[in-house]
Amino acid sequence: MKKILLLLVLLMGLSLTFDGYCYDGELVVRLDTENQLSPMYIAPFADKNSGFSKEYVKSLEEVVHFDFDHNGMTFLVSNKETPASYQLDIKINGHKLEAIVSPPFSEEEIVIDDVLLSGQLAGDQKTLHQLADTIHRELFGTEGVASTKILYTVRTKKNGKDDSQVWEADYDGRNSRQITKDGGYCVTPSYVSPMPGYAAGSFFYVSYETGQPKIYVASLSDGVGRRFSALSGNQLMPAISRQRDQVAFISDVTGNPDLFLQEFSPEEGVQEKPRHLFTAPLATQGSPAFSPDGTRVAFVSNKGGSPRIYILRTPPRGTPLKETSPVLITKFNSENTAPAWSPDGTKLAYCSKTKGIRQIWVYDFLNGIERQLTQGTGNKENPTWAPNSLHLIYNTSDAKASELYLINLKQGKAIKISSGPGEKRFPSWEPTNAA
Repeated sequence: MKKILLLLVLLMGLSLTFDGYCYDGELVVRLDTENQLSPMYIAPFADKNSGFSKEYVKSLEEVVHFDFDHNGMTFLVSNKETPASYQLDIKINGHKLEAIVSPPFSEEEIVIDDVLLSGQLAGDQKTLHQLADTIHRELFGTEGVASTKILYTVRTKKNGKDDSQVWEADYDGRNSRQITKDGGYCVTPSYVSPMPGYAAGSFFYVSYETGQPKIYVASLSDGVGRRFSALSGNQLMPAISRQRDQVAFISDVTGNPDLFLQEFSPEEGVQEKPRHLFTAPLATQGSPAFSPDGTRVAFVSNKGGSPRIYILRTPPRGTPLKETSPVLITKFNSENTAPAWSPDGTKLAYCSKTKGIRQIWVYDFLNGIERQLTQGTGNKENPTWAPNSLHLIYNTSDAKASELYLINLKQGKAIKISSGPGEKRFPSWEPTNAA
């Protein structure tokens, strides 16, 4: 029997088979990936002298069930008699947890024991997310996303005025906490990519504290922001490269909302003067997003009449503006916004107005196909990729509420992960940078 002894402290190859069809005259292209999900059965937790209440054990079960039902590799079956590829048994003895996974077509079991539980829900949820990722790695040889976090904003009324602050939560919406206590109105937070082997420690955001939108950098530990740049005018929509050395943003310092690039170091701040990357007569630019290698920037421009997504290869410093020539990517619909480049570089998610409703679409660089990911009523906006380039989180937006939803390319069914008062917007998934 294979036994993996791990002490957990509190601290894809997607198939390219496509199915295309017309729906009310609209071309929809779907990935044929549902059959790649493996059924898993999770037995009821066996509790031996833990001292935890039944309600507490139930809450732990819910965390594990969510992780394995939304990891993009397995789906849960509720009946033990239903054929399953994997069975997961979890035993709690005292404050130690043991997990036993029975893989298919093998007599070997994966055993993970000495997992310490504290009895504090937030900490134990984190431990179970780590457990899920450990099992994911052992079964599939790839990293899971259960241990990752997300940033987003929560908009509420405060003293009769709109207030918007940056929050952070686990990827499933649990353990949410407010980070900023800014006197202004905060939007579009995004993590600063961590150094190899480290977790993210800081983030960018935009605040209206001075009246004009300005870009700030803050620590995740205290949320205290410092000005990113002394550049005059409005500054919006910062995006940092994975290499941590460039920040793309929008500014109207020249009189028009244009695309700029600033060399940057998280440790030393801005480097040299910002570069004016792109402008177009009477056009507005917005929502920059770097390619994973940092050599290209996707952005929105209405230079052709309606907002569409273009890609610009970052030119050498000193290149005249008239020599920059972005390439149009989105051609199927006329209104496209909020591009997000997948970490593996193969896809671009974005928001596209489809029959009057904003839906999430995905452009595939491998075949040049645009496909609709979300369906149904209600606007969906601001997609952000998980580190595995399989999952996305986006926010809905309507007159009554704005919430966060999780979806992955294999299952296609979105699930709401946010709760509580306020409108949740502008999600940003924590990047990872393995050592």
